[in-house]
Amino acid sequence: MKTMKCPSCDVEMETLVEGIFQCPQCKKIVKSKEPEEKEAEKKEKLGEFQDGEYFQTKTGLNEQYEIAEKGITISKGPTRWVAVLICHSAYLESERYIRLSWWKKSFYRHGGMMKIYDKDVLENLIKALEKIDRDFDDFWGWQGKYREKKTKTEEEKMRERKLDIIKYRIIENRTCPKCQSKMKKKKSHYECEKCGEIVILEGHNQPVFNVPAQDLNLNFQANFPINFYLPVSGITIKWLMGEWKALVVIYNKDNPNKKWLRFYWWMRDLKNVIKYGKTQMGEGAKLGWKAKKGSGSTNIYDKKLISPLIGALKKSAKELGWALELE
Repeated sequence: MKTMKCPSCDVEMETLVEGIFQCPQCKKIVKSKEPEEKEAEKKEKLGEFQDGEYFQTKTGLNEQYEIAEKGITISKGPTRWVAVLICHSAYLESERYIRLSWWKKSFYRHGGMMKIYDKDVLENLIKALEKIDRDFDDFWGWQGKYREKKTKTEEEKMRERKLDIIKYRIIENRTCPKCQSKMKKKKSHYECEKCGEIVILEGHNQPVFNVPAQDLNLNFQANFPINFYLPVSGITIKWLMGEWKALVVIYNKDNPNKKWLRFYWWMRDLKNVIKYGKTQMGEGAKLGWKAKKGSGSTNIYDKKLISPLIGALKKSAKELGWALELE
């Protein structure tokens, strides 16, 4: 008798009628693929939008939390599927975002994800992908430099000056970077009683504050809170005190010749900083940062996928009405 595993729960499904199965755990109902459907999947066109229902029914997407409106497949094989989706929250339809999705195994259960909620972070993501595509060879060998010796544009100089001024005002006057009010000194952070903004103090009372995505310099760096693997080089695309997103080319120390690109999404629990004056440490945490729950394994092994990925992101931005400002 034909059997099937649930794409969401990875448990054996029960047969309702021939060819129709239901998961005893999440109650999801799945129809087995007919030979004609399998043939149609082989002819599937990459790089074009498909209806969200196609991804919702054939992958481990959980409609209790998010709804796929439409999506573009970047790469699909028997046990691995990478796509860019436009989704919205199951609770709030107006909360729309781009979801970079990875599914694994033959039934395409959840493998990993990164969600992009705003235009500025998406711009950084595309620019970072373009720089990585330019400065790495086909085997992820790095040809770039950490500090490129080039004349800074007026925009770059202004961006650096802005961050320096914010830092100076925090150190000298405890000026809130958000509303410019004077912040109150706590055990290991400053707190603005007017707008609620928090500035963490690390090291020798050096202020750490949220940096707007448009003010990030998108330079290559190698200082990331990575567990298990080692970084070659990467670019930060979003940096807040409690959230960090970056694209990093990594390798296994036991096999330095094998490298690949990974999309990292870390979170940091600021409650420990505020209450105890220290960052959270422990299993899975490094320098207080832990992988975002559900972010999973978000790897790109074939560098040739970068170009179609950029194209899919630009198409998705257009669908969302996000006017990108790219060079």
